[in-house]
Amino acid sequence: MKYIYLALIAAIVLSSCTEEKKKKEVVSKPDAETLMQESMQRFSSAWNQGDVTKIADEFTNDAIRIVSNPSSPIMGQEAIKEVFKETFSDENEFKDSHIEVKVIETRSVSDEIYLGAGYFKILNQQNEIIEQGKWGNVFELNDGKIKFLMESAHRSPKELNSTETVSTLGNSISSEEPHFEKIKESVGNYINYHNSKNSEGLASLFTTNGIQNVNSKEGIVIGQQKIKETESYTDGDVLNANVLGYKYLGNNIAIAHGNWSTTSNDNSTVKGQWGNLFKIEGDKALLIMESAGVIQ
Repeated sequence: MKYIYLALIAAIVLSSCTEEKKKKEVVSKPDAETLMQESMQRFSSAWNQGDVTKIADEFTNDAIRIVSNPSSPIMGQEAIKEVFKETFSDENEFKDSHIEVKVIETRSVSDEIYLGAGYFKILNQQNEIIEQGKWGNVFELNDGKIKFLMESAHRSPKELNSTETVSTLGNSISSEEPHFEKIKESVGNYINYHNSKNSEGLASLFTTNGIQNVNSKEGIVIGQQKIKETESYTDGDVLNANVLGYKYLGNNIAIAHGNWSTTSNDNSTVKGQWGNLFKIEGDKALLIMESAGVIQ
């Protein structure tokens, strides 16, 4: 009886220690807001110093950078570093510039994947705005801090540049990664709902609290109902889009990117890029965050 009693005491003590350890782990893990603010502070500080090595270190090795210029994604940390060398070169208008970043929304979408959305301004030494716009980025948690996994940042267009002839976007890629066909179907449905002016259908392609971060709308729109209410269409405009990159991140989370274009009645076109975050739910891929803008 004595041994049973001692065993029970030991089990209670072990259980108590385990629970206490779990509580400490929960308390010690930074929240999404803290991680995002720290990330933006590091990125802004590195930009303002013109330190391309520190900037590149804020990206994962296989990161994707989708921005208004250049007109095609920058793939991988080393390529991103080389582009920033050009950005801060003597001949570039961004030489000695500084950046201001504002965070509007941030979430943890899995144990390792985070999203953030907000605004940015890039200013010269006279504090004149060189460029400004919105960002909707995906981050990966590594050693207690988050790094860019996919940057999707798009400047506000001063005017919509269009070409006078219709040009095709090219075909979407093929992929053997899990759930890729669901992503293609989601993109196809988005095109169909937009072109048929079906705001309710388009909003249904997002999660309940999905984020829409696009040039064509004021601000960052959050939630299916708001997305539906803020949809607007131009008579005669036809949307098209393709998928040029895809990566399944596990835990029913995926990222994808591609091009889009709208063609007007006069056959002029406006082109852009998109880099979106998806959640797989059953046989569907729903948009957690859409981030898209015009190529300029």
